[in-house]
Amino acid sequence: MDAFFEFASEFADGERWKLLRSEGWDDFVERLAHAVGDLPPRRRQALMMLLFILMEELASPEEVRVWLDDHDVTTDAGIEALITWLRQRRSDRLG
Repeated sequence: MDAFFEFASEFADGERWKLLRSEGWDDFVERLAHAVGDLPPRRRQALMMLLFILMEELASPEEVRVWLDDHDVTTDAGIEALITWLRQRRSDRLG
């Protein structure tokens, strides 16, 4: 599994997301920091956008899971679609 999909899946797992935010944050941040440097720029951007969307509660982990299940983020087109969806979520919620 590629690093992008691994982290995106963790973000989309509601229970895992709650645990990461409360108990496993330091380990999570360290793993993320190491993985991000190896990702291509657009995947890095999508991952950071996804993290902020979840932290700002502009989408729930469940909404992310549904979106990921319906799209192929292993392709460049899938990453572009994710970035577009995340921008739209932010725009819709923040005006």
